[in-house]
Amino acid sequence: MSHTVTKTGDWQHTVTIEVPVEEVQARLDAVARQLQRRVVMPGFRKGKVPLDRVRVEFAAHIEQEFLDSFLPEVTGRTLGETELVPVVPPTITNLTFTPGQPLKFDALVDVAPRVEVKEWKGLPVTRRARVVDDAAVEAVVNNLREDGAVFVDVRRPAAKGDVILLDSQRLDANGRRLANTRSKGLRIQLGSPDLLPDLETALTGAEEGQERTITVNYPAEHGQTELAGKAIRYVVSIRKIQEKKLRDLDDNFARDLFRLDSLQALRDRVRQNLEAEEGGRVRREMEGALTEELIQRNPFDLPERLVTYMLGQVVREQTNGREVGPELQKQLEEHYKPGVERSLRREVLLMGVATQEKLEVSEEEISAEIDRMCASDPRQASKVRARYQSGDRRRALGETLVERKAMDLLIEAAKVKDEPIAAAMAGAAS
Repeated sequence: MSHTVTKTGDWQHTVTIEVPVEEVQARLDAVARQLQRRVVMPGFRKGKVPLDRVRVEFAAHIEQEFLDSFLPEVTGRTLGETELVPVVPPTITNLTFTPGQPLKFDALVDVAPRVEVKEWKGLPVTRRARVVDDAAVEAVVNNLREDGAVFVDVRRPAAKGDVILLDSQRLDANGRRLANTRSKGLRIQLGSPDLLPDLETALTGAEEGQERTITVNYPAEHGQTELAGKAIRYVVSIRKIQEKKLRDLDDNFARDLFRLDSLQALRDRVRQNLEAEEGGRVRREMEGALTEELIQRNPFDLPERLVTYMLGQVVREQTNGREVGPELQKQLEEHYKPGVERSLRREVLLMGVATQEKLEVSEEEISAEIDRMCASDPRQASKVRARYQSGDRRRALGETLVERKAMDLLIEAAKVKDEPIAAAMAGAAS
């Protein structure tokens, strides 16, 4: 097998490949024999049709199966003998396939752009960090207290804050119960900000065992279109009234719900998490600003096929692989194309910085990152480890870590202006 490489674009090469007739014939014979084992024809048992008959009767099928499997294999083998690393699947063109002759074709190979990154040191960026104060910590702790509340059954009229457990059924204009409209075990909390006013009024004072007829006027913008703008009558049966009980904020609260030694340990954990979240937000904001600045200072053209391929991947992901009409396809491509191009430019420029600064990632660092991902979600650890058994995925993870190192360099070398945000943080998960 022989090949030649010709540069046909800034980031594109054409690899002309020729496969000897002997190798072509051997592979065709192998495909025919595989097909022979599966073929059933009148007068012959499965697997007993003569090979020459199979070649004649299924010639087109044999050739297509041969080309579908052999061309990618040969292209991959050939590229392994070159320094070309395709960023999208190669395109096969100029195929010459004649029985008794060598197989010839061209593989169009797009490679990652390699650019000299200029002016990456001293990029201006503003660091806007919020102060995590005691009020922010207490707000989260109080939310945790609300989440940890228990509801106990009470025998008294329902009041604000109570939860009412009820069954409901819609009524027609004559007060008859409508079939297939019964809902059982509904939980409604009085005083909830998203509770409709008519429900709040009608259910306040309700008692266990009561049956009430209520009318609910739904606003025109209600989420359920069949109810929006309508007045609907219901009959409701009150099953239970439950009172919300908040736990005391003490060491037992921290121990029972979070397995921490004390309430102060819980507050410390909340502060750490808030500071970590804020640090991540600040980092993402700085990365975005530095990326924009880097792209503006280093313009270059992206390979058209790379953009098209990645854009197609994004659109398929957003539509869950479903086929969409041409008009929607066009709209989706127009919407996502700027983001795809920005992401590709960012990747090329960061890898350029990494190359210039000789940044590398070891196998130990890749393994450590996999360990970190497993530790962050132990329930998914086995799936994560199985995923990164693949050499290609480990290489991709390594490239991501190299890009991270390059971004670290940009941040370290940037001209950072600090603008603290003094306002307390509003709510964050623990």
